[in-house]
Amino acid sequence: MSRRIIIAGLALLAAPFSMASAQDLETYQQRQRDLSALAELFGEMHHLRRTCDPRYEADVWRERMKKMIELEEPQDAEREQLVQEFNKGYRAAQRRYPACDRRARDYAAGRAAQGDVIVTRLTEALRQEQETESFTTSPYVITPATEQ
Repeated sequence: MSRRIIIAGLALLAAPFSMASAQDLETYQQRQRDLSALAELFGEMHHLRRTCDPRYEADVWRERMKKMIELEEPQDAEREQLVQEFNKGYRAAQRRYPACDRRARDYAAGRAAQGDVIVTRLTEALRQEQETESFTTSPYVITPATEQ
């Protein structure tokens, strides 16, 4: 009987950790999906903007992709996956929109809006952290003096 109690107790103690681990894994997987989607979008935008406005945006989207990789510091396999997604997006846009026309511009605008949603989701945790940090370190927060 005592063995069952010990096993049940250990299971209860481990439950919060396994739920946290599952949540961390889910958050990580969502982040990877978002980064892949953003890399593909950057590839599409790289082709579209080079085609539609090469004078101003020739390599803007490629540079954004490089910056994203620099900031994320992904493992080699993840980095390769992001590069493949960028190239996939570029080739797809190149096939679909070989020249700049109204459809290409409309598509680029729609994809930019989708990118905003992805970026918002990717930066939400950072934004929440900064809000919490700025509240606790604000010079306008009055804390009661401790008695000595």
